[in-house]
Amino acid sequence: MIIFQCPTAVTEYQEDKKIVVLTQTGKNTGASLRDSLDKGVEALIQNKAVKWLSDNRNMGTHTAEDVEWVNNDWTPRAIKAGWKKWALVQPQSALSAMSEKNLVDFFATNGIEVKIFETPEEGFKWLESV
Repeated sequence: MIIFQCPTAVTEYQEDKKIVVLTQTGKNTGASLRDSLDKGVEALIQNKAVKWLSDNRNMGTHTAEDVEWVNNDWTPRAIKAGWKKWALVQPQSALSAMSEKNLVDFFATNGIEVKIFETPEEGFKWLESV
């Protein structure tokens, strides 16, 4: 079920798997980034879900302001909502992938088990096994 959609992202909740899925389809920044992530947190809370898959293959880089918001505002709320497992499909851009590595390290130190995958299918397989 799609719970948010804009030109640069789609957030959905897969009820049968209890997984929030965020597919970034472009340079998802500012209000659209906040909305796409916040709708995912709402789905975690409403469904008592703990799993998230981010398909970032086509994602652009985030602004410093967005990274600060993700780290200091969104992450604590997502953790409080019960988030525990994150399947991360890496961006195709090397610069974006480097910024993803920093995010992965940050989330791991905050209790989120993060695994990196090349395809969403691999990420779903892992999330369904944990």
